Amino acid sequence: MARVTCMLFALISATLLLATPVNAESAVVLDEMDSLSSTDLGLKGATVDPSGRWVLAYGEESILKMMSALNPSIQVPMPVMGEVSLSDADYHPGGLTALIVGEDGTVLRYASDDHSVTDAAGNEDFGGESLTSVAWNQGGSWAYIGSENGSIWKMRASSDGGAEAQLLEGLGTGSSITEIECHSDVLLCVVGTTYDGIAIIDRDHTIHWIGGGIYPWNGLVCPTTMDVCVLTSGNAIATVSLDSSNAPSSSVSISEISGAGGVFTGIERQADDRSMVLITPFSLVEHDSRINASFPWLENSDVVEFDSTVSGERVVFTWAADRDSGWILTDRGTILSFHPPPEDSWADGLLGLIIMIVFPMVILGVVLSISMSMSPKLSHWITMKIGSEEEKEFSKRDSRRRRRGKK
Repeated sequence: MARVTCMLFALISATLLLATPVNAESAVVLDEMDSLSSTDLGLKGATVDPSGRWVLAYGEESILKMMSALNPSIQVPMPVMGEVSLSDADYHPGGLTALIVGEDGTVLRYASDDHSVTDAAGNEDFGGESLTSVAWNQGGSWAYIGSENGSIWKMRASSDGGAEAQLLEGLGTGSSITEIECHSDVLLCVVGTTYDGIAIIDRDHTIHWIGGGIYPWNGLVCPTTMDVCVLTSGNAIATVSLDSSNAPSSSVSISEISGAGGVFTGIERQADDRSMVLITPFSLVEHDSRINASFPWLENSDVVEFDSTVSGERVVFTWAADRDSGWILTDRGTILSFHPPPEDSWADGLLGLIIMIVFPMVILGVVLSISMSMSPKLSHWITMKIGSEEEKEFSKRDSRRRRRGKK
């Protein structure tokens, strides 16, 4: 009987060891790492062309970097136009050109056919203001450009080769225009600011303010599969439900996310309804617009373990290589790939088989052990079936002793 009990305890102990929980890990792992330069580039962000083939990055001192979206080690030399800080860029829907905006009313045009960069407008067209955001509307007929002083212009190329820029009406109180994004299907554009809230620009270029004024918005994406746009700020995520038939009826709902481990600094498109929320210190959170829920994606602790130096850099952009994989770009110009961890199918299968077999055995053993301790007859019967010769002999004497005691 003692040997049977020891076997049960051994099985229970082994099962407990297998079932011990571990700390939550990232949904993806970091892999390849490269750098665009040996020096700190001071990048502000990047944009992907409509074909998904090329990534255009921009930043301090008019820096521009062009790289392959599939293999960022493939790069195209880019000219430097001035020494201003470039803050945003957006490709024309046709994919042949992109506008890049920055300090002192700077608007540059990139042409993909020869990778040239030229002035797209004069500083005086925007009053010399520092330009912070740019987005083409759905048809590519106008680009909206926002400034640090809260101005928003619509701009297009003029017949004389220059630019036609018109200041929109209905502006806010002077809050910086941090983000502008136009939905690819709904004929509306969304504007994020530092303290004036969120606005909609309709097809007639009219601005409608819809709320969210207590948050400084710093990231904006519009998933192509839903009539919504998503903004980030601090630890908050706003979902703007777009009403294509009546722009002022578009609504905003805001959720504050706890336990993210940092401050939200932006959001980028990943796949379908899913986006990547950029966080400082270096980490990512996945946001699913379909269910309006956020999930851990890349933990800072795993970044530190991968490379402690890189973990101190700021994520400025991400883009997808596949549904659950992609690339990360930092302010210094470091590029890292991420993908789901490789599955050890043999180990997983063996562990599952062990658990399937051991758990029922342990449960049965515990039930038998309790029953045996409460029923001498059952204990005697089991010992006679599976016990050793010594245990059987002991059980026989014990059974005879109990019978004599009853007499």
